[in-house]
Amino acid sequence: MIPSQCVKMANGLLYPLIGLGTWKSPHGKTGEAVKSAIRSGYRMIDTANDYNNEHEIGAAIKELIDNGEVKREELFIQSKLWNGNHRRENAFIDIKKTLEDLQMDYIDSFIIHWPQACPSHPTGALPGIRKSGAFPGLYTDERPEGGCWMFPLDKDGFYTSDNDSHYIEAYHAMEEMVDMGLVRSLGVSNFNKAQVRECIENAKKHPVCVVQNEIHPYFQQKDFVDYCQHNDVVVQAFSPLGSADRPSCYKRDSDPTPVLGNPTIAQIAAKHSKTPAQVVLRWHIQRKVSAVPKSITHERVVSNGQVWDFELDRADMDTISGLNIGWQFLLWEDTAMHPDYPFKDALPYKFQPGKAPLATTTASEA
Repeated sequence: MIPSQCVKMANGLLYPLIGLGTWKSPHGKTGEAVKSAIRSGYRMIDTANDYNNEHEIGAAIKELIDNGEVKREELFIQSKLWNGNHRRENAFIDIKKTLEDLQMDYIDSFIIHWPQACPSHPTGALPGIRKSGAFPGLYTDERPEGGCWMFPLDKDGFYTSDNDSHYIEAYHAMEEMVDMGLVRSLGVSNFNKAQVRECIENAKKHPVCVVQNEIHPYFQQKDFVDYCQHNDVVVQAFSPLGSADRPSCYKRDSDPTPVLGNPTIAQIAAKHSKTPAQVVLRWHIQRKVSAVPKSITHERVVSNGQVWDFELDRADMDTISGLNIGWQFLLWEDTAMHPDYPFKDALPYKFQPGKAPLATTTASEA
């Protein structure tokens, strides 16, 4: 990794400012995207077991290592602890299955995917793992591998929730994983500021190194970013380009013009002879916010990594800052019944979660 293209984490390790995101990447194309990314200079790959493509990512990386195109120690691999596995015993099953799928002895960063243990088996008795099904299904169903569906439902079609589980228990289990050499650094995702602070204050031995949240020009989270950086926590943006390809269940008639179609960004891109995506990614980088854009198209993967040969001036940065409208697309309101749901302030008064969607953003069955 090139130090100038990274930021330093609280544990002293380098964290790349650009990586490949794999949320929503489909089977048969994810592996090729990973190979395109690494061959063009990316060193971070961001994934999660519920994306249902870690096995394909692992196979692609192994191929490149076996071919001598890259060394494992040159890569930074980040995965996530699933919502249904916050209890200590399930957290260890979770990391074991991730390492098996990735064909690795360790990963560089392990982050809690969401603070709420929902969807989850309602008592935490069974872990949610990919081979048991990264899709919705009745929590009472018998599933392979001794687990349960990763998106378990009750008989009425609502997500089931392990309300007696808490993310601090999960964080302490993950600290043990660092001591065991399974994980090198820890973090969280989709946490609000109070929840990040709680993790910082309750870490026993290993610091909170990174928080990955939705951040893009329409949802800049300025106060949140300042708070995290002040407390030596690296901030990473998922959906850094605004996720125009997000599932229909996350789209509304009132949504603004897609970020990459914004005429202001187009003007800045023309000024620098760059693409709108390159401009937005450069804006993240100059805020010292890491970004993991997702693409499965070779040309776009390569293009998204070509952000180191230009710089936005102060006027450009200020102009993009002016695009902030507080637009957050990923609330996942269907899990709001859990006491640790992070975005209650964004929901209407007396909001009641609805039935779970029967489709997820995971990759299709392999």
